[in-house]
Amino acid sequence: MVKRVTFSAIGMALTVIFLYAASILSTGRLAVLALSSLLCGVCICQYGIRYGMAVYIGSSLLSLLLIPNRMFTMVYVLFIGYYPLIKLLIERLKKLWLEWLLKVLFFNLILVLLYWVFKVFFMPGLDSAVVSLVFKYIGWVVVGLEVVFVLYDLAFSYMIGYFNQFVRRISRG
Repeated sequence: MVKRVTFSAIGMALTVIFLYAASILSTGRLAVLALSSLLCGVCICQYGIRYGMAVYIGSSLLSLLLIPNRMFTMVYVLFIGYYPLIKLLIERLKKLWLEWLLKVLFFNLILVLLYWVFKVFFMPGLDSAVVSLVFKYIGWVVVGLEVVFVLYDLAFSYMIGYFNQFVRRISRG
């Protein structure tokens, strides 16, 4: 029990560190943001859904309290943080076409939610020229974001698979 709680606490701390790094870095922000979601997935693989959700909830609360730049924290809280659980539940269906359909539909639903949050909290501070440019090419923006999501999902699967192999190698001795 102590080992599981310690592992989860380290996952929470590293997640908060990654989210803070994403908020202050000038480049590589999306990669660091993706790494923050990996820790929840690792915890789910290692100790189950309960501990993975504890990492998500704890790191979300700590990030909202400690990180001054809320944009990346909101992306984590509203999508990336709990995506490993959604991915696990969808991939239990064992039908590849249905899994991808549900993942993309889920992503588009979250994209609408993130747009609404962005509009309410961050849009008033943006230059109107930037906003009009984004809306002019909204179709291309959505398609680009979907491509990034598919690449994120594939990379996430690869990293979780690598972690599982790594743990098996260590446990064998």
